Amino acid sequence: MRLLLLLTGLLNMSMLHPLLAQPRADSSRGRPPAPTAASSWSAFSAGRSRLDQRGLVVLGAWAAGNLLVSGIATGQTESSAHYFHQMNLGWGAVNLALAGTGYLAARRTARQPSSDRADNVRSQLRTENLYLLNAGLDVAYLATGLYLLEKSRNPTAPGSADRWRGYGQSLLVQGGFLLLFDGFQYGRHHQHGRDLYPLLSRLSIAPGTVAVRLPLGGSAARGHNSPTDF
Repeated sequence: MRLLLLLTGLLNMSMLHPLLAQPRADSSRGRPPAPTAASSWSAFSAGRSRLDQRGLVVLGAWAAGNLLVSGIATGQTESSAHYFHQMNLGWGAVNLALAGTGYLAARRTARQPSSDRADNVRSQLRTENLYLLNAGLDVAYLATGLYLLEKSRNPTAPGSADRWRGYGQSLLVQGGFLLLFDGFQYGRHHQHGRDLYPLLSRLSIAPGTVAVRLPLGGSAARGHNSPTDF
């Protein structure tokens, strides 16, 4: 069990990567108000951090529930149910540590969002890709759970059949929840990432210059744009 939980912790650490790797605040924070484009990028970064915070609250609640329920049930159950709750305790401890660390990192990013376009694009793509990677790991957890259940039915397999059955059932429950969680988080972040397109559409690149085109106010200026050169 110790080896399995160690591997689980190492694999789940990938969940924190998009949070701990969030860009720091731009050094211009504290200066006079940034241009509209920079403000838009800051709002986009803060929105991504809020999505992470909400998701990690859900993960933390799931982990705390596992620790509470299985912490009580472990000493009151026998056979495969005992091992089921024993494995859930390990999952709860790992997930709670990941959720707590990730939540603090996301709060720091939300307080100091990045206004840099390149940082935001990289962070958005990295976040979406890593949630997809986590979903792949969740499928591996489910497959491992099915393997352990099958192993428990083999009378010639070494070890306790109750242990393999309990561990397998726990992996199916935990892997199933994490697959739903990572899939939902990917969907939310992917939807949020659509805001990149109107932001990027304001850019105009020409030899020797990069400009941000902002719409002019008033009906007379409708259909015209005002370039702001860097």
